[in-house]
Amino acid sequence: MKFKNNIIEILIIVGMLLLLFYSSDPIIYSDSGRYIDGGQLDPPMYSKIIKVMLLIFGTLNSVVVFQTLLIGFGIIYFTRTVAIHFDLNVVTKIFISLFLFLPILQFYSNVLTESLSYAFSILFVSFVFKLIFNYNYQNLFWVTFFIIALLLMRNQFMLLYPVVLLLYIGIFILFRSKNTLTWLTVSFLSIFLIHNSLIFLNTYTKQDSFNSQSLTYVSLGPFFYTYLDAIYISTNKDVELFKNQNTRKTLSRIFEEMDNREALVKYYNGRGHFGLSLGHIKKYSESLLKNLANQENTDVISLKKEISIKLIKANFGKYVKHIFKKFYDSSWLFIFVPFFMLLAGLINFFKHKSHYSLLIFFISSFSLANHSVIYLFGRVQPRYFIYTDFVLLIFIFLLFNIFLQKKLDTVIKQ
Repeated sequence: MKFKNNIIEILIIVGMLLLLFYSSDPIIYSDSGRYIDGGQLDPPMYSKIIKVMLLIFGTLNSVVVFQTLLIGFGIIYFTRTVAIHFDLNVVTKIFISLFLFLPILQFYSNVLTESLSYAFSILFVSFVFKLIFNYNYQNLFWVTFFIIALLLMRNQFMLLYPVVLLLYIGIFILFRSKNTLTWLTVSFLSIFLIHNSLIFLNTYTKQDSFNSQSLTYVSLGPFFYTYLDAIYISTNKDVELFKNQNTRKTLSRIFEEMDNREALVKYYNGRGHFGLSLGHIKKYSESLLKNLANQENTDVISLKKEISIKLIKANFGKYVKHIFKKFYDSSWLFIFVPFFMLLAGLINFFKHKSHYSLLIFFISSFSLANHSVIYLFGRVQPRYFIYTDFVLLIFIFLLFNIFLQKKLDTVIKQ
């Protein structure tokens, strides 16, 4: 009986040990150096964890072991949490845990933020789940903790601000009281202040190590990414939008080269085109924009902001089509499915004030926000979706499972 009750934990632990016995050697990518050395472009948490592990154990293998164990713990905790509220049988729990285990087969040993971000996102959803069904200070504390951890792990998780704001409004409606409003407000303000203070501190302490023209997390902003989209959707004719002659010359060179490389939207030939074009635009523009910034006594981000706004404003129809192409080129179902789930959850929440409808609203809004951030401000890569899409699929599975079980029970009773 004890074996049956703990089968999930046993399977996950065995799976982790097999992975680590197979190899605990760290896999280093070109981006890994940013985290090992620590820099301004990224939030500081992953690099700090690496430094602590190196200080204690002296090897990057310890980082691999740590992040693998944390993912395993996250999967176990998530499965237990969901099983309590949905009254799951052993087979369903095994399916959920093994399904959540699949992503780590690819990246458990990578010295990148994916592993710990995946673990934190699973734990974050687990405590949101608990908070919705059992509002108390302990659950609110852990939700706050994991939000801050995710924000300090990847810039991508800036999406949590609107998601959490909507979640807290929903929780206040469910547990309407002055005390609830006070502590939800304290939580949200704590997230904002702690996150931004630590980011500012990291930027301030690192600034002497970087050239004044180098990009920082604070100055990076969305225009670092929208610039790439703006160039991609435009043509050499759009240079006439700019009055400054130096800007015109620089953009003419960029468009001429991108024309030669067929890296603009007019050469779009199906899925993956923008992903390849992005690299061309980014690399070729870098030195030209730095030279232009020096000539105009400004910074690169200010130039990208000006260029992005003018080009997107002049080609807004193309920009909207380009955003739709981004999600068409990836997994368009993961836009439409959570969108309709969000509508259904929202309607039912206002109608019935149901905990389950708020949960569905949260899961779908979390997934939609993640996809939206990626489509709007970056290159679409499958690894950017693992933090939300696997959890989304689990809840779709659970909803179908509940529906079919109820139907089956009705048929048996008849």
